[in-house]
Amino acid sequence: MTPRTLTPAEEAFVALSVHCIECPGCKVDLDRTDEQPECPIAEALYRAWFDIWRKEVRR
Repeated sequence: MTPRTLTPAEEAFVALSVHCIECPGCKVDLDRTDEQPECPIAEALYRAWFDIWRKEVRR
């Protein structure tokens, strides 16, 4: 059995997922009463993933 290679969109999604799991700023704090600030790295990774995914879907 050969391992399946990931598409560029899947690789970008894995990068986003790993960042959000490992980044202390991305973890949800349920005890926080004010709005949690957005992580600029996560936002950039999301935008990159979405652009790649959209191009793959349109093929």
